[in-house]
Amino acid sequence: MSQKSFSHGSIDSKDLIPDLCQGRSALWVILSSEALVIAITLLSSGALDFSWEQFGLLSLYIQWMVLVCAVCLCRLRLYLPKMTVNKLTAIAFAVILLCNLVLSLLTQWGFHYFLYENLGWDWILKNQMITMILAALLLHYFFVQMESRLRARSELQSRIQALQSRIRPHFLFNSMNIIASLIHVDPDKAERAVEDLSELFRASLKEAGSEVSLKQELDLCKKYVNIEQIRLGDRLTVDWNINAENTTKIPLLTLQPLIENAINHGISSRINGGIVKVIINTINNRVFLQVSNPISDKPINNRATSNYKESGNHMALENIRHRLQALYGEDVLMTTDLNNDQFNITIEYPNTAHINI
Repeated sequence: MSQKSFSHGSIDSKDLIPDLCQGRSALWVILSSEALVIAITLLSSGALDFSWEQFGLLSLYIQWMVLVCAVCLCRLRLYLPKMTVNKLTAIAFAVILLCNLVLSLLTQWGFHYFLYENLGWDWILKNQMITMILAALLLHYFFVQMESRLRARSELQSRIQALQSRIRPHFLFNSMNIIASLIHVDPDKAERAVEDLSELFRASLKEAGSEVSLKQELDLCKKYVNIEQIRLGDRLTVDWNINAENTTKIPLLTLQPLIENAINHGISSRINGGIVKVIINTINNRVFLQVSNPISDKPINNRATSNYKESGNHMALENIRHRLQALYGEDVLMTTDLNNDQFNITIEYPNTAHINI
């Protein structure tokens, strides 16, 4: 995205101005300003005659100025409405200059009142000019970082959209065949199946990477299960064990594909069907999802060893893994295991309902 497009479009102040009050950012600000103090002192007094007095006074002044500016920018980014990048940059630039001017005047007053020294207006003007140059460089750095973040965000959205949109054609064909067979036998059930199917496809067209409440995802899963139960009848049972708040956040279409895999690669291939167990817990601000199903009782192509090795299931689970990692980075754990002829998949990710994003 070019600078020209930014200047004409409105952006959020949080995109341009980082949160300088966070621990890591504050440490970066302090260390950077201290490096600047050392550079100025070296240029002024030289390496052999390094002036520790000048270093101490300059360090005290610059650290106070930088920290005050950081706090002001932190508060500013919370209350400014969306505006063009040019206006936002101008406001941030003016805030930095104003903070420096006020601190310069207070410093001049302190020297005059306590040390009986007059720093003079030339010193204040010099401070303002140096601050203008440094503020311009800093805001340009913020702008470059914003461009990089927004570009990465756009690529991430495209990546998630591509992964999310992979709806299995066989499910659509099977569902349409089920509905067609029910139209003359049980029109009401056919109508409910059409409504459930439309909800599933409506969800697949929602904004990529969006988080929904656990209740919304569970409602979607139950609609899917309703369609499959029309096909499988009593062979399919789902045991829901939910120990999490309905408002818990979950990426859209995360649980539903897991249940779909359990049914397709476990229940539907068993003569007597079986039970799909769904367990959801939240512990220490993390969400734990587990879906279990009995493995196929057909030994063809070693299918009874592990249904994770089946290409279709493997592809679907990798799809989910990639979507979660695209949203949460490496803070996602996804494990599979086979225990007592039960295939289990467990997912762990941060509970963003308790995180400021």
